[in-house]
Amino acid sequence: MFRTHCICCGSARLHEVINLGLHPMADSFIPLERLSEPDQVYPLACDFCADCGQIQNRTVTAPEERYAAVDYSYTSSNSKTSRDHWQAYARRVAGQVGLGAGDTVVEVGSNDGYLSACFAETGAQVLGVDAAPVMARLAQARGVNTINAFFKAGTLPQIRAALPRAPKLIVANNVYNHADDPLGFTQTVKALLAPGGTFVFELPYWAVSVREFKFDMIYHEHVNWFTVTYAQNLVARAGLQVVHVEEVDYHGGSLRVFVQYPDSLSANFADLPPWQAYLAQEQALGLFDPLTYQAYARRVRQRRDRFLAHLYQLKTQGAAIVCVGAAAKGNTFLNYYNLDASVIDYVTDSSPAKIGKATPRTRIPIVPDDALAKYENVHAIITSWNLSGPLQKILLKVNPRIQFLNPYATEYDS
Repeated sequence: MFRTHCICCGSARLHEVINLGLHPMADSFIPLERLSEPDQVYPLACDFCADCGQIQNRTVTAPEERYAAVDYSYTSSNSKTSRDHWQAYARRVAGQVGLGAGDTVVEVGSNDGYLSACFAETGAQVLGVDAAPVMARLAQARGVNTINAFFKAGTLPQIRAALPRAPKLIVANNVYNHADDPLGFTQTVKALLAPGGTFVFELPYWAVSVREFKFDMIYHEHVNWFTVTYAQNLVARAGLQVVHVEEVDYHGGSLRVFVQYPDSLSANFADLPPWQAYLAQEQALGLFDPLTYQAYARRVRQRRDRFLAHLYQLKTQGAAIVCVGAAAKGNTFLNYYNLDASVIDYVTDSSPAKIGKATPRTRIPIVPDDALAKYENVHAIITSWNLSGPLQKILLKVNPRIQFLNPYATEYDS
């Protein structure tokens, strides 16, 4: 089933951003015992709303399939870069909102509980809420009280029963964009948040994807994508107000947005730069203009075609091709470029949750990074491009002969 109306404002004035063809769930890696089973694939296309600025996935998929059909494998603490980011996030947010010992924090989409544990170190009482059973178990093992459920109005009684008082802080990182009903999600936040409390969310910034012609943040698990314009319109519809916006470099470029009740705004944000400048920047970038996306889709296709021509030339010369980083965005890349195990020898990764499995649909084996040591002539595509710098240093220690390929390089533009 396709969405024909905006899931934020209900408008039917939707314009296509890009159509990437048929794709499986991007963050569901396949255990060896299930390699012979067919993957469910769905059209992967997204549209933007001319009225509220929302960008949404066109195809409706079931949340249970996205997060529970195959063990969801992304963990918040999967790299030193990630752990450093969440430690700094906890310090920054706790300081900005004045979080004190005994205050309560709810993390929606708490994943393996790493960030919640960081907040617990400030003396706050924390509660995680996560829809993926395997992640809830990891968080519980970390000592973070976690409810395995979807965050929605129907689960509010269960969440409230687990809290000593209404939360002063609710955080939702890289999860708000997974919500099938973002307005309902926001209304649930409002119903749970204490008076004077703050809602903070962080997620990939759509402007970065457009500016850099990166399409691989588009996958079925991402139901909608955020701009500051859309964030403002969305929270206002739920009776809340944006009070501050920051752009951070996590995931290659993310938004961190602070939200409060309009009638109980904190003085903590009074001296920060005005966030409204983002609205003008997004208009100037053309994020709500159909012509922008015609050019965007055309350039993405051109880069793909030119890169593949180069890749197949390398193959005919006897080079091995590997990918580095078993990431959701890597699976969008592999499927859109139609690169499977007949072209790519391996995908390497450091996560025990992914090693020994295979990529969805393309069926490329996932192995440890040290598998690269055996090659004399190997080219590597770092699909986890947001970690490209640190990964290159690590991999060159494994094999100094590795040559790196960047499918987003401007040399593949026409």
